[in-house]
Amino acid sequence: MFAVLERLDTDILVLPETWVPHAGEGVVDRLRAAGYAVEVAPWATMDRSGSKPEIASPGEGSWSLAVASRCRILARRDLPLPRTLFDPAGPRVAIQCTLDVSGTTVEMVGLHTSSRLWWGAPFIQLNALRRRLPRFDGPAFLAGDFNLWGPWVERLLPGWERTVRGRTYPSHRPHSQIDHVLVNRRLTFVSGEVVDDHRHSDHRPIRVRLRA
Repeated sequence: MFAVLERLDTDILVLPETWVPHAGEGVVDRLRAAGYAVEVAPWATMDRSGSKPEIASPGEGSWSLAVASRCRILARRDLPLPRTLFDPAGPRVAIQCTLDVSGTTVEMVGLHTSSRLWWGAPFIQLNALRRRLPRFDGPAFLAGDFNLWGPWVERLLPGWERTVRGRTYPSHRPHSQIDHVLVNRRLTFVSGEVVDDHRHSDHRPIRVRLRA
């Protein structure tokens, strides 16, 4: 996983499904060693006392949402997402970070909604996120695994515009885009792509260049 992150060579990473082991080195540790500031929010802890057979894991640790930034993180705030039916994960939050990008303050929110689409989970959680998002007067973007198609995402989050459009899931033969980067009117989409990588995740990564 770290190898593909190195090749992406981006200043800000949103990693919706990051394994953080209880012991030993993980991707988060390697990112910090590479100079990134990293914020983590576990959404499923796997150990002998509280294992979840519905969620595969490589050992004891936590599946987590992570935000990694080469830019200085000035502040972090967690935006709780409601629990939904039949979601085996624990409580989820979106991570809001205030970034110093070469002297410009940029707000970003990384998120990972539940995949229980047929029970309406992404609709419920994105609707709750819309209500909990602060009013951003400056440049801001949202990024992550929305587990929902783009037109519905834009309908649930008015005022936010999708950037890259391309199929991201499943990575070996993608038929849908459920991973998105959205910007407000203070940010300009310069370029972007869905990266042709299917070996490191069941989702293809998105790479975006933005300008304030």
